[in-house]
Amino acid sequence: MEKSKLRKAVKLEAAGLTEEYRAMADGQILTRLLLHPMFQEVDSIFCYVNTEGEPATREILETAWQMNKLVTVPRCIPGPERRMEAVEIHSFDDLKPGTMGILEPVDGLPVVDAYKISMAIVPCVAADRFGGRLGHGAGYYDRFLHGQSMYTFCLCYEKLLQREIPMEATDVRMQYVVTEDKIYRGTKDGVGIKEQLRDEDEMKGLLGKIRRLFS
Repeated sequence: MEKSKLRKAVKLEAAGLTEEYRAMADGQILTRLLLHPMFQEVDSIFCYVNTEGEPATREILETAWQMNKLVTVPRCIPGPERRMEAVEIHSFDDLKPGTMGILEPVDGLPVVDAYKISMAIVPCVAADRFGGRLGHGAGYYDRFLHGQSMYTFCLCYEKLLQREIPMEATDVRMQYVVTEDKIYRGTKDGVGIKEQLRDEDEMKGLLGKIRRLFS
């Protein structure tokens, strides 16, 4: 399925998720991320400020401040380049509605070079367990993360996890995808994904035959 059609389909599916499910999933995602050794060890993070319907990040930011980490959040700069920059903030008072109504840092705060940031926490419309990420289509995060060495973590509800996200040459694959059920380790550059999916299909088929034999 092409990206635009998949994006529409996932958004329809996301609209059907209950508040109870989201609250439960947010708590599990938060716990998995905060207890991950990389979050514990890094001294700086770049983290999105969630909008309605996205896995919540408020407690991630608060915990990072409590741990004396350098905390940066995205600022989108519209225009031909559609550029994103990382801006250091120290509290939620440093935020105001910005591009597309998303909370962004107020003017005058320090911009931090991406190479100085150790860990990025990124949103998605959907993801797969191999690190494939489907964004909203503007490409801000892919351009920002391209060529950087920071650890990349994508937060996604398990119910929105896809079998495979179509990836283009300009898309950046995530190193980790965090859901309420599990942290999936991304496959570098997508190598072996087709083979893994085929092997899984063959295994499911074999298990199905075994069940039918003993049923």
